[in-house]
Amino acid sequence: MKATGRVAQDMQGYMRSYVVPETGWSRIANGHPGSVLLLRLLPFILLAVTVPLAFLDPLLIPYANYALVFLPAFTALVNGPVATALATVGVLAVVCLGALGLLPWPETVFSDLPPIAAVGLVCSVLAWIRNRIVMRLLDMTLVAETVQGAILPDLPAHVGGVRVAVAYRTPEDSPGLVGGDFYDVQETDAGVRAVVGDVQGHDLSTVQLTDALLGTFRERALDDADLCVLAARMERRVRLHNRGRGEWEQSFATAALIEITPRHDTVRVVLCGHHAPLLVRGSAAPISARPMPPLGLLDYGLEQARVREATLMPGDLIVAFSDGIIEARNADGQTFPLTSMLNAHVAAGIRDPDALHRKLKADFQGGGFVRTDDLTVLIMQIPGPLDR
Repeated sequence: MKATGRVAQDMQGYMRSYVVPETGWSRIANGHPGSVLLLRLLPFILLAVTVPLAFLDPLLIPYANYALVFLPAFTALVNGPVATALATVGVLAVVCLGALGLLPWPETVFSDLPPIAAVGLVCSVLAWIRNRIVMRLLDMTLVAETVQGAILPDLPAHVGGVRVAVAYRTPEDSPGLVGGDFYDVQETDAGVRAVVGDVQGHDLSTVQLTDALLGTFRERALDDADLCVLAARMERRVRLHNRGRGEWEQSFATAALIEITPRHDTVRVVLCGHHAPLLVRGSAAPISARPMPPLGLLDYGLEQARVREATLMPGDLIVAFSDGIIEARNADGQTFPLTSMLNAHVAAGIRDPDALHRKLKADFQGGGFVRTDDLTVLIMQIPGPLDR
């Protein structure tokens, strides 16, 4: 399966934890397209600079000789086998002209041709092998993006009449595209049901549990009449995942289960060790249901899950999030002030979920906040009178 350039770009912007690096070195290290092009042209730029100087100043001839001899190797480092072979042919042509006396530089003999040709051949083969490895890695990245899209697909802009926007990012320098956070929004007979959760860890076992919990939510949210029953189903899923594992191999997950009634007048919340979602009307306030233990640790709780209800008004916003956003810190050690940022934007008249998400993203990046964990923000807006 291959996506078009536009789709791949959108997917990368949606899924990957990629922000345009600020410094030149970080752009090179992170593979920024402009820096990659510069690297590919660097060997030829080096040769174009040193060769004219060799004709102008004889003292610079040794440097031009080095640039000429090492051109195939430099080209192989940042280019493919075709460019490396062409660079080798170019060097051989210049050496031949020098040996024939047609150029004042370089001072070469025909015996210099075999070693240069051998080195160029080896460099071309190495460039071909490197390209094969890179293509393999790109294929693996495409598979990872496909898996990510299967586990956490793009949410529609409207679910059951509720406007939805979501942001998901893996940590900075994360080795994968799939993290421990999970989310989903489903339209059911009981209303719109949503979940935002966080699985402990970031390894392959985390991905397995993330997929299992989302599968349980998507199936049981359609049939279970009560959020407490749905939470119990997800608790059982974690227990099945932990079956046969050692004491230090046990996993758990936090989750916030949200239900918006079909009339869009009531929201119900069950918290399983997760942060309370925010209800934003004039200002943001948490829907502070009594938190239960995380999924997988219910035996350590003293009470069963409780449902908290709150009245909804047209235009209200419900913001659910993971700890990755509120625990992110900037250079001054300050955490991201999610509630105050929401209040400022809502006071400025910004209530559209997508526009609010983009504002929060700009605040996060502009403030220099760095993620150390997966980051998820789910914003849902209750329809107004004209939307019903």
